[in-house]
Order: sequence, then C-alpha cells, then structure tokens
Amino acid sequence: MRFNDLQDWLYWIESCHPSEIELGLERMGQVYQRLNCCFNNTKIITVAGTNGKGSCVAVLEHLLLKQGLRVGCYTSPHFLRYNERVKILGSEVEDELLVAAFDKIDRLRGDTPLTYFEYGTLAGLDIFSNLNLDVVILEVGLGGRLDASNIVDADIAVVTNIDVDHEDWLGSDVEVIGREKSGIFRSGKIAICGDPNPPGSVQQTAEALGSIFYQRDKDFTVIRQKDRINFTGTVPGGISCHITQLPIPDLPFDSVVAAIQVGLLMGLPVDPVFYQSLSNLGLTGRFQLLKHQSKSIILDVAHNPAAAEHLAKKLQKSVSSGSFTGKTYAVAAMMADKDVTAIISPMVEAVDCWYLGNLPSPRALSADNLRSVLIEQGVNSAHLKHNIPAAFQQAKAEMSEHDRLVVFGSFFTVAEVLDLMASDNDNVAGGIDAG
Repeated sequence: MRFNDLQDWLYWIESCHPSEIELGLERMGQVYQRLNCCFNNTKIITVAGTNGKGSCVAVLEHLLLKQGLRVGCYTSPHFLRYNERVKILGSEVEDELLVAAFDKIDRLRGDTPLTYFEYGTLAGLDIFSNLNLDVVILEVGLGGRLDASNIVDADIAVVTNIDVDHEDWLGSDVEVIGREKSGIFRSGKIAICGDPNPPGSVQQTAEALGSIFYQRDKDFTVIRQKDRINFTGTVPGGISCHITQLPIPDLPFDSVVAAIQVGLLMGLPVDPVFYQSLSNLGLTGRFQLLKHQSKSIILDVAHNPAAAEHLAKKLQKSVSSGSFTGKTYAVAAMMADKDVTAIISPMVEAVDCWYLGNLPSPRALSADNLRSVLIEQGVNSAHLKHNIPAAFQQAKAEMSEHDRLVVFGSFFTVAEVLDLMASDNDNVAGGIDAG
C-alpha cells in the first residue's frame, strides 16, 4: 500500500494530475470497469444542476432513510473533513474504507491518470458497491454529460435548475448548459427537472434519449402557502396523488419539490405526516443559521449569480417583513473564474458593512480586486484583512448582538469560518454540523 493515512493519500492524489478538472469519461471508465462494481440490486439516483444539488440530495437522503432504506450518498466538496463526501446510512465514511478504496484504485489504474474528483468518485462507488445498499445518491460535479459521476447509469436522474456558472467549462448559453446537465438522463429511465422555467434543451435531451420525463409545473405541481405547500405529483404506475400541508425546509424550494417527486416515484408514503420532519432539515453552508459568542451568523456558499440573488432576497425579506431590524455585515471571498460583478450586484442592497479576506486557493480572487468590484457597484468602503478568519473576527467584534453576519462567496470561504468556529472552545448554538 502506498500510504496508510488518509491525509497522505489526499495530498498525493491532489498532486498526481496536472489539472483539477478534466471532463470526459474515457480514462475513468477504463478504471471503473476494472473495479467491477455491481449495483444490480441498488437504485442509482444522480442529481445535477447549477444550484441546489446538495439540498436535493439532503432531502432525498432524509426521506429514504426515514423509510428504512439503506442509503449511500456521494457529494462534494467538503467543508472540514474529506469523509463528508461519502456517507453511509447518514454517517460519514471511516478513514479505513477510503484508504482501502484509494489503494485498490491505485493498483488497478495502471498508468491511467486520474483527477482528484475522479479518484474520489471511484472510491465512493467502490465503497457503495460492497455494502448491499438499497439506494445510492450521487451529486454531479460542475457538468453532467461528461462528469465523473455519470459513469454509472442512473435509474432516476434529476436536474434541479439551470443557470450560468463555470463558464470556462460550460459556456454562458443556458441551452448548451441545459443539454450538458441533462446528459445524465438515460433511455427508458426516469428523468426529473425541478426548474419551473428550464431551457428547452432539457426536455429535448430527455425526448432524444427516450427518458421518462417529469417536468415541474407540468407533471408535478405545487401551491405555496407561506411555510407550507400543497403538492400534486405522480406515484408509480403514473397515478396522480395529492399531499396537502407539506412543510418547507429552509433550503432551495425547487430542490425540495424535485426531491419529493423523486421520493414518490421511489414508493414513499403519500401521507403528509411522513414529511413533517422536513421542517427541521438544514444543510451546512446553505443559509445555515448559527450563534457564535452571542452573535448571529449566516453561512451560505452562494458562489454564482443565481445563488447570490436567492441569498439577497432572503436577507431582504426578513428586513421588509420586520423580523430583522439590525445591520447586516458580510464576510466575502470568491474564486477569480466567477462572474464576480453579477454575484456582488444583488448583495449590495442587502449588506450594510463589508469585510474582505484572501483565500489560500490559487484560484481565488484577491481581496483587493474584490474591493474594486464593490467600489464599482457603489460600495463606499470595505474592510480589507489578510485572510478570512481575520475578516470574520473583525466583523464579529464590530457588530452588535442585534446585527447579523453573513459569510458567503464560495465553499472555501464558508469552510474557513467553519474551521475557525470548530477550533473555538465556545459551544456553537445549533452546532457547526447543524442540519
């Protein structure tokens, strides 16, 4: 075995391929065949989309586990521990299983180069295939058709929504992006789109592939009433069903609705009582509300224009409704390959005080360049600090107990703050793993 320690494996895997991302399934497919994974008795669900993938996976995992099914989940990226990416029956995988999977992949790959994400995806699949699971849920990476997770044929494939992100890889044409995302659909298998206004390419791809297609607001519909929804969907056999007074967790609405429809097609109950526990469901870094040293903190990984607009609307809604009357502070940092202006623009009206820090990633935009974007957007001043922990500490020191601090811009930004909070001796209300 090359290494015995998980961290040593991760350092090595990260260094052994020149590119962080290399779309395409040919190289990985060769190694996957050698792994000889078997999912004959396991339902495979893949979840793609611009935003809300993790939320859709979280809702599905919650509901399927509640039904008593044996569920494995593969998601990315992680916040504090790599093990977060592979979950078995709701718990993070142990180091030993990951080490064994990495060693097996290393021995079978020969001279085939693999990226960090490909290694991780293959490891997750290898682990799942040995556990006799009922369901495996795979969160797709940045694309769909050529993403590593698409190496397996999904019984149910979900696209949460379509918007512009990762333009260097997917372009800025939503029709093209929709076609790439829906490349996870399969002939004769279920395909679900949770976006109420998707590009036409999503349905066109489903029809071309011969998928059994379910489109939001056509094949399953919802009527929203404050914090409850009335849902009309489809159960196996194509029979329509109605579920009233379903709770809405504090997660992206489109993702929740799509997950419920998937659950119904998986045979979950129509009884609304079964779904009441959704009201308490949350997810790390998705409008995650915490208390830290008596200060109100909101963690949100919003890292593209659509996600930032969603975050800004939630912040402004609490102000307009009168439920929040203090100031909103922000700690922000993001990647340089993002549409930074479009991300910042909706947040300008929602934030009163800005604090910027540098991220350790070579892909990150410098805090100074981010401040220039803010100035162009009409923000008169933004506090610059050397790193995110310093920016977080200064913002927290200057805000009152009636204010709130939102940390956003990327997974890296939120992870930096989570790591800082986890290292504190104080107990964080709700827990850093809230949701």
